[in-house]
Amino acid sequence: MASEPMDRVVPLNELSGYKVADGEPDIRGWDVVASDGSRLGKVDDLLVDTQANKVRYVDVDMDGDARHVTVPIGYARLEETRHQVLVDGLGTEQLRALPNYTHGGITRDYEEQVGRACNVTAAPATPDFYEADAFRNNDREMRLTLNEEQLSVGKRQVEAGEVGVHKHVETERVHENVQVRHEEVEVERRPIRDPLAAGAGQITETEDEIRIPLHAEEVVVEKRVVPTEELVVRKREVVENQPVDATLRRETAEVDREVRTDTHLRDSRLDDDRLGRP
Repeated sequence: MASEPMDRVVPLNELSGYKVADGEPDIRGWDVVASDGSRLGKVDDLLVDTQANKVRYVDVDMDGDARHVTVPIGYARLEETRHQVLVDGLGTEQLRALPNYTHGGITRDYEEQVGRACNVTAAPATPDFYEADAFRNNDREMRLTLNEEQLSVGKRQVEAGEVGVHKHVETERVHENVQVRHEEVEVERRPIRDPLAAGAGQITETEDEIRIPLHAEEVVVEKRVVPTEELVVRKREVVENQPVDATLRRETAEVDREVRTDTHLRDSRLDDDRLGRP
């Protein structure tokens, strides 16, 4: 029915993951100024067409009236240096005739009231109310983007530690058997068989003595230092796989509406192509 809310046009503040595209001004909070230079109020929010991913209305918090109205985006002209939204395409009577916006669902009946106040009607060949020039903003669109986090893994050199190589002295007990020689005296007694031939001697009071030097080998122990081994210390590069775990966030858009139980709702999650995601 014409009075039933549609989930196509939704306030930007209610869309999780939506934001004004980079390089585009976010006009929320800007002053809204009429053609005569008088301040009408300020921009409270933007109403987004989630099917076309475009802004359709400017939600204006009117000064002195304690009410909100929605101005079609085509009538909003931006003065970025002054942070002003100029509504110079609508007269004072047209602005006063705009219906109150109560932040509820946008219905076809509400759209028709806005259209009558602004002299905007749907094109005869199509029931789409937003084909009219009043919703084109002079072919300048206020774009919206959705963001997601992507994993970017880089590498950097860090000090992982150091290796020290040093010498120390160990003591080892060594036991070896060494052959040595020495001289000994051997006395052999031989009887004289012919005393006359040997010659007779005399017995004297003195003692005859024979001294024979004896020699022996003794072990001489000395130590000398000799090189036995050489250490060559070098570095080598080792390549290994290291797992990286991270939690990434992605923005998605969902439009939730409370409607009567007998009203059919379409799936409010839009696919990537319709959202214009890269």
